[in-house]
Amino acid sequence: MSQTTRELITLQVGHHANFIGTHWWNLQEASFIYSTTASTDINHDFLFREGITSQRQETYTPRLLAIDLKGSLHSLPAGGSLYTDVRSDPSTSEAAWDGQVELIHQLSQEKNEFLRDLEQEDAKFRGPADEDKDICIDDTKPSESEATSSKRIYDLTKSVKVWSDYLCPHLHPKTIYLLDNLKVNVGRASANASEHVWGFSSGYSAFHREEIEEEITDRIRCLAESCNSLQGFQILSDIHDGMGGIGCGILEHLADEYTSKDSITFATSPPHLIPTTGPARMLMQASIIQSYTEMYQLSSMLIPLNMRKSALDFEAPYCTYPHLALKDHNAYTTSSIMAAFLDTISLAYRSRSSPLPFTSVVDLLTPAGRKVAGGSLSLPLGIKSSQSFVDWLHQQDSYPVSVSAGCTHINEPISELLTIRGIPASGLNRSDTKLPRKRFSTNAAQLYYEFLQAARKPPSQRLVAGVEDPLKLHAPFPNIFAPSVTDDGYIDKHPNTSAAAVRSVPCMAGLHQSQGVADLLQQLLTSAKKFDVMKVPSLLEEGADKDSWAATTEGLQDILNNYGANNESLNSDDD
Repeated sequence: MSQTTRELITLQVGHHANFIGTHWWNLQEASFIYSTTASTDINHDFLFREGITSQRQETYTPRLLAIDLKGSLHSLPAGGSLYTDVRSDPSTSEAAWDGQVELIHQLSQEKNEFLRDLEQEDAKFRGPADEDKDICIDDTKPSESEATSSKRIYDLTKSVKVWSDYLCPHLHPKTIYLLDNLKVNVGRASANASEHVWGFSSGYSAFHREEIEEEITDRIRCLAESCNSLQGFQILSDIHDGMGGIGCGILEHLADEYTSKDSITFATSPPHLIPTTGPARMLMQASIIQSYTEMYQLSSMLIPLNMRKSALDFEAPYCTYPHLALKDHNAYTTSSIMAAFLDTISLAYRSRSSPLPFTSVVDLLTPAGRKVAGGSLSLPLGIKSSQSFVDWLHQQDSYPVSVSAGCTHINEPISELLTIRGIPASGLNRSDTKLPRKRFSTNAAQLYYEFLQAARKPPSQRLVAGVEDPLKLHAPFPNIFAPSVTDDGYIDKHPNTSAAAVRSVPCMAGLHQSQGVADLLQQLLTSAKKFDVMKVPSLLEEGADKDSWAATTEGLQDILNNYGANNESLNSDDD
């Protein structure tokens, strides 16, 4: 591992958070460079760790803890044989006694086409095929079959039921931790008439069960001890159900045990989930409000992720992207957009050339007690095939789309971090561009920064980072792009009628500290004040009462006060 690498640990808490995380790890694996002649500006050592099995085989696995409920996996087992000896299938001849032996075989979950192909590739590397896709070793070089299958086009929109249905990377055996549904005494959040949604308080209480808290904190400690220079934690946590409480329990542990480490929390909620009963809807709304209030206090920075235009209206319109053609708004497709945002914005602190320290990202975006930041994404960037980057800057007619529900705009930010990717030096200026020599920049990040500073009133602080690596989209990333998008992510007026899928795209992501965040917080506070906890039996059963809800409302008011017009410190030179 590079001596300059300062590791980050990722925690994924909840089913939708794991949907997003799975796409994110797939995107990172797609960006691996195996050729000795190619180069990359992405340092994967920030988020991946090296290992070795008992068979002396090298591994490269995400530095990750993924938490979900039992029943959330299909063919993927929660544990595996990564660091244990591979054993043959059991048989009656292996019995240690002479009596009759009865073998009971459990039917395995049916796998989709992608998982079957992936299993065949694993089998060619490991030897005999496993009965189920196991958490196993990762090869350092792709085989010919892998190179071929990565170009295949899969339509998994209907077949994906859980996040393990499209997981590419191999995971460490201690990566996945599943909570027992019976122990937490809850049902899965669903969108049918018999839905049973567990709330924030149930999740918080579940985390503090001795066996659950001990298991989760032990796994976090193991991850931390494997780091040479840990700089912080990335937490993706669902907030619409009890996983918000689990996430807050984890954040409390991090604040107590890793005081000097920063934590950026991405608060996720599934835009496709529409509760059909009043009690379920109110409990989900209460969980979101409670999660925001508690996670704000416990995180170094809180970033909402939701594709709808409202944090609490489960039927609000979806955010739309000019060059995407989403036919189905389900977990598999919408989570891929959030993953593209995460993969792009995180390049600012995991690039090879000049990564920002994690703490610098936090300091930049949290002035004067403002710890909620909004996210934005341009996917793809929207450059025409005939355009240079300079041409696009002066002719662009679309702006980044918010990925943070309720943040209505990102204009006039107080501070912001932008990451742009996929623009090579050869694409910055056309040879016939008539610009003074001094205006020719060597990279897109510098050029974009100069353009923004001159085009509009600059914020107090703005950083623009960039890499030439585009967002690489290998299978099983869904086909969400409009026909006008070419296979390399540019825009062509002639529709793409070929069978070839989009393989890479230039794109941009941003984090913004602006007054627009106050719109979201005001929406939450207004709903919290109107919320009558005494009319929600499930909340009362979880232990909530008027006093506890009043404390939640007061906490939201304190948060919103930091975004008030009288907060003059935001405009001071010190910030």
